[in-house]
Amino acid sequence: MGQKTNPIGFRLGINKTWDSNWFDERRFADKLEEDLLLRKYLEKRLQDGAVSRIEIERTLKKISVNIHTARPGIVIGRKGADVEKLRLELKKITGKDVQVNIMEIKRALLSVWNKEGIVELGKFLTQHGVELLSTGGTQKVLEAAGLKVTTIGDVTGSGAIMDGRVKTLHPKVFGGILADRENAEHLLDLQDIGGLKIDLVVVNFYPFVQEAVDKNLDFKKTIEFIDIGGPSMVRAAAKNYHSVLPLCDPEKYAEFIDTFNETNCDISLEYRQKSATAVFAMTSAYDSAIYNYFTKDEEVLPETVSINLKKSINLRYGENPHQDAAFYLPEGKSATWHQHQGKILSYNNYADMESAFNIPLEFSETACAIIKHANPCGFGLGKNIKEAYLRAVTTDPLSYFGGIVGFNREVDADTALELVQPFLECIIAPSFSDTALEILKKKKNLRVISVGKEGLQDHYSIKSIAGGYLYQQKDNQQGELEKLETVTHTKPKQSEFQALQLGWKLVRNVKSNAIVFANSDQLLGVGAGQMSRIDSVKIAVRKVSEAGLNLKGAIMASDAFFPFSDSVEIAAEAGISSIIQPGGSIKDKDVIEKADELGIAMVFTGIRHFLH
Repeated sequence: MGQKTNPIGFRLGINKTWDSNWFDERRFADKLEEDLLLRKYLEKRLQDGAVSRIEIERTLKKISVNIHTARPGIVIGRKGADVEKLRLELKKITGKDVQVNIMEIKRALLSVWNKEGIVELGKFLTQHGVELLSTGGTQKVLEAAGLKVTTIGDVTGSGAIMDGRVKTLHPKVFGGILADRENAEHLLDLQDIGGLKIDLVVVNFYPFVQEAVDKNLDFKKTIEFIDIGGPSMVRAAAKNYHSVLPLCDPEKYAEFIDTFNETNCDISLEYRQKSATAVFAMTSAYDSAIYNYFTKDEEVLPETVSINLKKSINLRYGENPHQDAAFYLPEGKSATWHQHQGKILSYNNYADMESAFNIPLEFSETACAIIKHANPCGFGLGKNIKEAYLRAVTTDPLSYFGGIVGFNREVDADTALELVQPFLECIIAPSFSDTALEILKKKKNLRVISVGKEGLQDHYSIKSIAGGYLYQQKDNQQGELEKLETVTHTKPKQSEFQALQLGWKLVRNVKSNAIVFANSDQLLGVGAGQMSRIDSVKIAVRKVSEAGLNLKGAIMASDAFFPFSDSVEIAAEAGISSIIQPGGSIKDKDVIEKADELGIAMVFTGIRHFLH
C-alpha cells in the first residue's frame, strides 16, 4: 500500500540500476543539481555520438562519467584528443577531477578450455558486429562452426611457441586489454605498438584439479596443467573493467547475452564490476589449488592456509532459524552426497550426518548409528542392516525420535519399512535400493541422503574464533587399538576385548567429557559433554536403566583419564566388567588398584580423544 510500481518494469520484468551512484546526507541537492547539469551538457555536446546512456559515480574527490555510445570514435576523437578535451571541460564545470570512460564492445578475445556454449556466444557476437580474436583449440571450434576469426598470431605477428606455453603473453594483447580508454597516452602507446583495443575477454582455465590432481598425474605432467596466459588475461580485464568486460564462467554466457540484448550493448558498470569480482574469485581459487598441491606432502602445519570454497546450496537455516547458512564445496569439487527427497537440509543436519555416516564406516560389520544433537544416542551391529538398526534403537528409545540414522550398507526394503514408522530427520547411507526409495517416499519430509563408500572425512578441520581461526588435523587415529595395554591383574576376556574396541570407536565421537557403555554388538548408554566426568558416568547409568538394558558384563569407555576412582566405583556397582581409557593421570595407580579391588579389567590406550 502506498508503494509505486513502474508499470513497464512490472510487466516486462526489466531491472535497471541507478544512473547516478553516490551518497551525501548534507549536500544531496547540490550534487543532484550538478548531475543534471552534467547530463544536459553531455547530451548537447555529444548529440552526434549515438549516446545511449550516461552513468555518474562520485567518490570523495573524484567524479567518474561512463558514456555508453554506439559511435565511440566520435566521442574519443583522433588519438583520444576529443575525450581529453571533454574531460577538461567537465573538470571546469565541476571544479573536481573527472574521469571519462567510453563503454563499447567492438572486439572480443575468446580463449577457453571448456568449450561449452562458446560457439553460441561466438555466433551472437558476430551477429552484432563484434570482431572475434582467438587461438588454438578455441579458434578451431569457432572456425568449424563457420565463424570468421582473427588469430592472435595475426595481431602479435608471432605464433605459439614453447609447446603452446606462450601464445597470448604479448604486449599487443595485454596492451589491448589494459589500456585506460580515458588516458590519451595509453591509447597512443597502444597505437605505437600496433595493438588493438579488446573490449570483451572470454577465458576459462586448464582444469588443474580435475585433469591433473584428481587423476594423480606425475609432477611433470601436472605442472603442464598450470594455466598462465588465461588467468593473466582475465585478471588484466578485471582490473580494467570500466573499459573491458571479463567473462570466465560458461554458465554466465546466457546472462551476458540477455543483458546485451536488453541494453543494446549498454553494459552497465554494475554488471562489469560483478563480472570482475567473479574473475578474482576464480583466479584466487585456481592459485589456491596450485598452492595446496605444492604443499600437500608437508607433514607440519603449513605457514599459510589457503581455502577457496564455492557455494553449493543455501541451507534451510544455521544452528538456529534466525541464522543464515550455506553449504560450500572446494573449488572444482562436486558434492559427495546426493539428496533423494525431503526438506532442505539445515546446518545442524549436515554436522550430524557426518557423524551418522562416518561412525558405521569404522566397522567392517554391518552397522547403524543414530545421532542426536551431535552425539550418538544409538549404535548397533547386526547380521543385516535391519537388525543393526533395531539394536541401535534400543539404546535410547526416547532420544532417537527426530534423530539422524546412518548405515554402512545399502538400505533395503525391509529396513525402509522400519524407518518410516517413527519421526526421523535424515537417513544417510552409501546407497538405497529402488524399492527402499519408494517406501521412504511415504514420508515426504524425510531427508534421504546417499553418499558413496568414500565417506565424508577430511584431513584437517578449521574453526573461527574471535580474532582468528583454529586449524588442526582431524582426529582420525585408531592405531592405539592394536596395542592396548592391560594395566590390572584382571585380564579382559576375548568377548570383552571386542566390546572395548567398539566402545573406544564410539567414545571418540561423543562430546567430551565422554562416557560410553557397550557390549560386543551394541551401544548401551552415553554420558556426554558434562563439566565433570563423574556426572557423565551417572547420566550414562541412568540412560541404561531408563532403556531397560543391563550393564552386567558390559564395558565402559572414557575419552580421557579418570582423575579419581569414584567413576570406576559407580560403574562397577552398575555391573561393568572392563574399562578402556587413555591413562596418564597422576592418580592412575589409585584408579588401577580400585579396579583390581573390584575385579574389573582395565586397559590403557595411551591416546586421548576429546571432542569439543
